[in-house]
Amino acid sequence: MIHVGGGVAVAELAVDPEVRITAHVFERAYGSAPAGVWRAPGGLTLLGGSPALAVALPWGVMVALGATDDGSAAFYSTSLHTESFSIGCGGLPSALAAGAVPEWALTAVNALIVHDRLGTRAPGTRAPGTRAPGTRVLINRELPGEMGLLTGAETACAIELGLRELYAADARAYDPTPSYAAALNARPKRALLVSDTIEHLPFDLAAVGLRLLIMDVGVDAGAGTAAPVHPAGDLAERAAAALRTGNFPALGALLTEAHVRGEALLDLALDAARAAGALGGLVIGRCGVALVPMAAVPKIRAAVTRRLAGQARRPPRFLTAVPAAHNATRAL
Repeated sequence: MIHVGGGVAVAELAVDPEVRITAHVFERAYGSAPAGVWRAPGGLTLLGGSPALAVALPWGVMVALGATDDGSAAFYSTSLHTESFSIGCGGLPSALAAGAVPEWALTAVNALIVHDRLGTRAPGTRAPGTRAPGTRVLINRELPGEMGLLTGAETACAIELGLRELYAADARAYDPTPSYAAALNARPKRALLVSDTIEHLPFDLAAVGLRLLIMDVGVDAGAGTAAPVHPAGDLAERAAAALRTGNFPALGALLTEAHVRGEALLDLALDAARAAGALGGLVIGRCGVALVPMAAVPKIRAAVTRRLAGQARRPPRFLTAVPAAHNATRAL
């Protein structure tokens, strides 16, 4: 059985190998099949501040969940095969306070704690406000952590979707964090202007022959920055105005205006991309993200690779993307 959200085709999800692989790894890790697998896309904050401009990436996280009989919680990541974390019934808050939760599991632990406080509402079996059952969690991130593009918001979103369905958990209050808002509310061919509310803006890159080009140049951990935050939020407002009229060159210029220089490899990559035809770009996470004509992608890739030769420890890696939709997948 496949449960589908976000308008994603049932047949497409039913044959998605990542769904099956995620469920298989869960069973190998815990000795029993998961109750389901849920997916949320990564939210990419193009322009920070309030409001902020965000889109959903085609890549995100898959989370497999299963209940435990004794109220304990356990966590495993496909990216860290030798590490796991588990705790007895009710022990998550104290483990978190004591610093005993590994960094890779922090988002998942916090998500379970939030929903434990909210309580569950399973008809006929559980009264509002009672403690949620114990949960086994497996996290399958679809992008390497070294890229710095997945913030953890997508993990929290996927876990929330699963807990809502498995345990009738109450939804948490609206979260204005741009990456979380994009993960939970994204629509195809749209960007999101996120503040106290969400406005869906036209962002059909494919229709105008554009792409977001993600450039992973291999900067060291700790380098790179999040999307710059402009105090007044006017960059995002100006970008929204540009998108409402289809003025993509203006959006590219605003991305360049928001770029904070300082990481040499990423500065070089973005400079080379603009010289080769990119409309503009900036650093997000530990990657350069540029708005580019699709027809110019080969030229831009070649220009960036040449510019970084002898400067970077390895050749750059590239991904092209258009805005993805939110989708919730449950495979049983």
